Order: sequence, then structure tokens, then C-alpha cells
Amino acid sequence: MTQLNEQSTVSRLAALVQGVVWEADPQTKRATFVSPWVETLLGFTPHEWLNTPGLWVQRLHPEDRERVLASHAGSLATGEPTSVEYRFLAADDRTVWVRDLVTPLMDGGRVVALGGVMLDITAERAQQDALTAALARFEKVFQASPMGMALVTPSCGEIQQTNAAFGAVVGAPLNTVFPATAPEGDALWPHPAQARTLQAALQAGAAVHDIHAQWRRADGEVRDVLLSAESLDPDAGVALLMVRDVTARFQAEARLRASERRFRALVQRSSDLLTVISPSGKVRYASPAMQAVLGHDEEEALGEQVLNYMHPDEHEAIRAEFAKAVFGGPGATSRLTSRFRRSDGQYRWLEWVATNLLDDPDIQGMVMNSRDVTDWVQSEQALKESRRTFEVLFEASPDAVTLVDFSGDMPIVQCNEVAAQNRGYVREELIGQSTYVSLPNGEALLADPVANETFRQRVRESGRLRFEAEHLRRDGSIYPVEINLALVTLQGREMLLSIERDISERRAAEAALQASQARLLSSEKLAGLGRLTAGLAHEINTPLAATLNELHEATRLAQEYRDSVGHPEVTDDDHREIARELNTSIDAAQRNLTRIGDFIRKIRGHTRDTVSQRRTFDAVAGVEDTLTMLAHEARAAKVNLLFERPREGVTLQGEPGRLTQVVTNLVVNAIHACPHGADVTVRFAVREGVRTLEVEDTGSGIPEDVLGRIFEPMFTTKEVGKGTGLGLSIIHDIVTGHFGGDILVDTRLGQGTTFTVTFPGAAGEAETPPAPAEQLGV
Repeated sequence: MTQLNEQSTVSRLAALVQGVVWEADPQTKRATFVSPWVETLLGFTPHEWLNTPGLWVQRLHPEDRERVLASHAGSLATGEPTSVEYRFLAADDRTVWVRDLVTPLMDGGRVVALGGVMLDITAERAQQDALTAALARFEKVFQASPMGMALVTPSCGEIQQTNAAFGAVVGAPLNTVFPATAPEGDALWPHPAQARTLQAALQAGAAVHDIHAQWRRADGEVRDVLLSAESLDPDAGVALLMVRDVTARFQAEARLRASERRFRALVQRSSDLLTVISPSGKVRYASPAMQAVLGHDEEEALGEQVLNYMHPDEHEAIRAEFAKAVFGGPGATSRLTSRFRRSDGQYRWLEWVATNLLDDPDIQGMVMNSRDVTDWVQSEQALKESRRTFEVLFEASPDAVTLVDFSGDMPIVQCNEVAAQNRGYVREELIGQSTYVSLPNGEALLADPVANETFRQRVRESGRLRFEAEHLRRDGSIYPVEINLALVTLQGREMLLSIERDISERRAAEAALQASQARLLSSEKLAGLGRLTAGLAHEINTPLAATLNELHEATRLAQEYRDSVGHPEVTDDDHREIARELNTSIDAAQRNLTRIGDFIRKIRGHTRDTVSQRRTFDAVAGVEDTLTMLAHEARAAKVNLLFERPREGVTLQGEPGRLTQVVTNLVVNAIHACPHGADVTVRFAVREGVRTLEVEDTGSGIPEDVLGRIFEPMFTTKEVGKGTGLGLSIIHDIVTGHFGGDILVDTRLGQGTTFTVTFPGAAGEAETPPAPAEQLGV
């Protein structure tokens, strides 16, 4: 029972130590005791620490492990306590600097246990990193300071280095500040006792501040000085001696008054709240910042319990932290961030530091310096909320999200469930694998360092990439994805954030849409062809009838020639006359048949499937052929169809059938909008360096309420059965999508309309007037 009480007492005492108190078996190295601070400091529970074999050795920083184990082995061998500083990897993989105070426990000359205390010195090590910079700054301050300063050896007063201000005080170079032999006769110290006081303090390593003394300058003048000294490096025997000339008492008092005024100004005008609190927690003094920070009058706050200004939920924690400074002795401090209540009832976050100055006769209280850090706290809370939001978005995203290490073979560091499911894995299987496992040619890419480096360089240059690719599922099937990549830096590592969307359905929809568009184009093409069929019979029947007449005449002449053979009254001249007439009829029939053939060729070009290979084609010939087919419709409507042939040739890049469809639709619409006797003119032109095709009519024009909708699908002003409402919509898509141009409309009611189709790129020629208009409707 006594042993249990002792263990309980030891555990309670160990819990009071702000460090990890531990004990281990010297032979097995297994921990036999650890204080609860191990969870606060390193994130491991005491149970984990005691029951995980090799935990301490495994979590030693790899660069420190050999040195630390050697130190512990030396302590075991000699039985002497040791202190070793090293890095330790906490449970959350933070690197914590610790100072391990190791003490072997001896029994009969044998080490029976190994115990110690691990103290967190992370902040101390950070301060050491700043020491070098601080020394450089000290050198600059040392040389530039208006206060006389010298680096001296405390034991003998030998001067190692001085600044200019020090030489100005003494008036000449010095080798030492202390008398070498006979103190009474020293030239620097009129009162040698003052030298002995300073020397004793320096040799003892004590810091002295503003010791009043008198120094004799090289010119013999005795000056009053204030001396301060601080040991900089006791091991190296270096101390800083500072001297300030305060000869004139008035100047000393003036400096004192100025210093006091500056101090009061700092306190009175500081944005930080300065309060003096009694050990019982009552306000003895509050700076004017009480009004600015909390909205309370500083005079009314006197005598109030400071807890009345703090959030009730935090009183227990505040009392515990405040007690550390109260019972910690003179100069002890405690620090906490708490909520303080303003006069309007709102709470502000203040970071406060309480310092124990109870023994100071001028203060006799706890000095509490408080700074408003509400914005910082809110920013931290917002950051945490942002991280939580990101985690939710990461997991809830409908897209696959992966985080990839940008080095090596680019392993997947993290991914959401969608990313794993899309590839046919569970998340744990996918994490750690190379991202190349998702690519059909992943093995080849992994084996090609040049390709890998090229890809990395491309990502680094742009920072973000968006492209479509194919991914490989675990079962070997392939699916299309849209990938968005962003290069980010997390904890000093280059990481690739990849958001991937399965576009299988979109690809299928696009294919269906393309097929639908092709059918729609074909439908509109057939509709346009239907509008032309009324004139086909006339265009073919007229030359065909003439051909039949000529063939009938040729047949008659051939019969006449045959009947005249051997007739005594028919001469050779008669036979030659019959032959000439026969040749004339045959030539006329051939010309008519050629005309029919040309027209059929144009019909075939117009009805050919428009979805063909893109090529460079003669746009003038295409337009002329199309207008030839539309000439009958213009004649039937009694409209003059004109073509202003350009003097220069015009070539376009694309599918000729698409241009035919555009011209057919625009010209037919123009004819339908014109009264008898009106003109429809088609021309090529160059406007401001851009090639255009214009269809101009002198018809009725387009009303304003209709103009804005003419390119809408299914919109038509024609009677039912006379228009699909798709024509202008389709040609708009052809012009903008296929040819990459634009279509513009200029209309005037009662005067006519001009449709202008622009084609991309420079026309490549100066604007020239067209040839005279050619009438095509006759």
C-alpha cells in the first residue's frame, strides 16, 4: 500500500513538471513510466508510449538517432547524468526539439534504471537560429551606437574592442579599464574603489546597470559617467561595458524627466491595455487603452474584479494560468488568450501576459499586458473552417480528386472515393500507387524520363493545365476524362492537384448531337432542293424538246437523202445541201444535250452530301452554279437575279456544299421577300480587308420585332408548310462554326435587306470594283 501511495505521489509530482518525466529499463530499453505530459508535448498517450516496443527509438529524427543512442549508451556505461538535445517526431509528424536530462539510477554500483525529463526546447532552438543574425545586428548597433561601448575581459579589464563613442568619453585609446598595479595612482579612476566595485561585479558574472562613477579623460578633465556591464559569454570571458557621460546633473535630470515622459507617453498612448492586478484579482491600475479596447472607463475599473471583464466559460483556465505567475515568484510570467467583454456586451479576444512584480515597491502587483488579437483569432478560426470546408468539398465532389506528389514516379498521396471508384479500386489500394497506373500507356511513360521531365516543365511553366485524355480502369477498360491540373506547394513539397471528370456520357451526347446536326443539315438541304424542283422540268424540258425537234428534222433529212440516191433529177449539189442541213440539225441537238448535261452536273453538285472533306475550292464557280439552279425560281417570281462576278478569283477553305447551302437559303429568302420587278443581287467584296459574300434585295425589309429572332431555330414568319424555321439558324451555324466567320444583317423597311457573310483571315487583295452585274433570271 505504501508503494502504491509513493507511486501515486510520484505520478502527481511528475504531472506538475512541464516536461515528459520518464523511466526505462537499462537493459531492454523498454519504458516503465512516463508522465501525462507526453501526450501534451509529443501527442502520444502514456499507454502508447509504454506498450509500443521501440517507439522512442523509431521516432528519433534519423539525423540525430546515432548521436542520441551513443549518448545514452555512454551514460549507462559511466553512470553519469547526461543532457542531450535532439529532434523527435511527434505523433502528428511534427518535429519537436527536446532537451533530454538523463539520469542513471544506481544500486550497489550498478545501473538499475534510466530516468529523465524531456523538455520542449523548440522555441529555444528557433531563437538560436536568430542568434547569428542578432550578432550581426549587434555589431552594427555596437559601432553606430552613441553610447560608449567596449568588449572587456572581466578578470583583468583588458579592452578587446571599443566603438567611437567610447573613445570620445575617455579621450584616448585604453588597453584596460582597471588599474594594473597601483590603483591609487590610476589615471582613469580618480576613485579606485569604484573600479574595484565594477571589477568585482564583472568577475562574478553579475550584470550591473547605471553605476555612477567618475572617469578622468586624457586631457585631465574628470567626468561623471554611468557604467553598465553585462556578461556576454562567461566561458569565453567576454563582457559588454557601456559608459554614458552624465557630467552635468541638469543634463542627467533632464534625461530622467525625458525618459519618464517617454515612458508615460508609451503607456498612456499604447494600443495595448496595461493593467496592474492585485493577487486577489482586483484592478489597481488601468491604462487609457481600457476605453479604446473594451469601451470601459479606466477610473471606473479600479477596484473591480478583473474576471468580471472576462468570459465566464474561461474563468477556471484563467485562474489556473494566473496562479502560475502569482506563485512563481518575482518576475514569473503566464500567458493566455481569452475573451474580454466590451461595454456593449460583445466579446473581443485578447492575448495577455501577466508578470509578477509583487516585490517591486513601486508596483506591488501583477502587471498584465493585454493585446487585442480578435482579427488574428478570427482569421485562425476562418482558416480552420476553410480547411474543414475543403475536406468536405474534397470528399463530396462529384468529380475525381487526387493529390499527387510531383516528384519521382508521381505517387498518389490522397484521393476521394470517386477517384478510386472510377478506376475500379478502393481508396487504400490507390493511394501510394503512381498516377501513371491510370494511363493506358503508363508503363511506357514511366520508362521515358525525358517525357516525364517535359511534362513537369510544362506544368511548372503554366501552373495549370486543362485537357482531355483516356484513363485505364483496373479491369483494363478505358474511359474518357476531362482533367484539370494545378501545381501547388504543400509543406514545402510540390504537389499536383488533379480534378478529373468522367466524360463518357458527354462524349456519347456529343456524338448523338453531331449525328442529329448532320441529319438536320441533310433535311434542310433536301428542303432547299424541294424548293428548286419546280424549275427542274423547265430547265430540262425546254432544251430536251428542242433536241427532239432537231433529231426529228435530222431523221427526215436522212430519209430524204436515202430516197434521192440514184434519182436522175437529184444532183451532187442537192446531196451536199441535204448533208449540210443534216449536220446543222445534229449540231443543234448536241448543243442542247450539252446544256442538259451541264444542268444535271450542277444539280448533282447541289444534292451531294455536304459532310465531305475540307478543301480549298473555287467559291465563284460554286456560287455561279447555285444561282443557275435558282434562276427559274427568280423568273417564276418575276424577280431579277443578278450576280456581280469579282474580277479576281475567290477561294475558300471548307466543304463546297456548305457554301451552296448558305447561298441557296439566302437567295431563296430574298426572292420570297421581293415584289415583282425587284432585284436580288449576289456579290463578293472586300470590306476593310475582310472577304465578304453579300446577298442584297430590294424587297420589303424585316420588321424590328422580327429582326432579333431570325436566327432562332424553328422561328419562321412563313405560312404553315412553307417554311421549317431552320434555314437561317442552320446557315448561321455553318458560317460561324464551319467557316469561322460571321453573318450580319442590314435592313430597311420598304427598301430591302442585305445579308453579309464574312470569312476569317485577310482577303489578300486590295478592294476592287466587281465586274458588271450578270442577269441570271432571263
